Amino acid sequence: MSDRPEQTQPPIALDLVRRDVVVPKLRRVAMVCFSVGIVVALLVSLMTETWIAVLVGVGIGGPPGLGALLAARRACWLDGRTVYSRSVTTKGVETGGLQRAELTVQPGRFRQVHLALQDRQTTVTVLLALYGSDRGAELDVMAMRRLADVLAMSESINAATVSRVLVEHLRAEARGAGLTERPLYRAVNRAEQHAKSGRVALTEDDLVSLLDTE
Repeated sequence: MSDRPEQTQPPIALDLVRRDVVVPKLRRVAMVCFSVGIVVALLVSLMTETWIAVLVGVGIGGPPGLGALLAARRACWLDGRTVYSRSVTTKGVETGGLQRAELTVQPGRFRQVHLALQDRQTTVTVLLALYGSDRGAELDVMAMRRLADVLAMSESINAATVSRVLVEHLRAEARGAGLTERPLYRAVNRAEQHAKSGRVALTEDDLVSLLDTE
């Protein structure tokens, strides 16, 4: 099968929450934090030396403001067969040369399902789903479909199995299945059988157990 059709498709976002929704909010948070820091610095400067006031203002407004800006910069996308992740820097993993592809689950109040992709030098993590007690958020259907397609073209056996899990999840979502019938949600339950805390990497047997055998 030729890879040409896949390569002609435009890049697609792999962010669980749309950036056009969350980024403006994070930037507003950053501006509020910086403004608070400036106001505090001005007030403190009335009672002490300027350099002390500046340090106090930076200490109060700087860390949360920079944290919000860093969160606004974070992004994940698929371009051709390469998955990119950006935070402070940008890194990418070409799915044709994968050495590892696995689903990992972070148990807790808000349980997270990640896809970890690794080549010889780089690891990229994609957040696929976030579940509460009775509801959740999952990666956009088109993004998950594209991700499943490029994983299916990889020579990695693990990537092919993960691709099958994603496809089965899309099928469950298409027929309106509840959370408990969706493979990514079942991955959370499977992981919690191994550990109640700490990130859990699902084995090949775990992945196979998520597939609908009906």
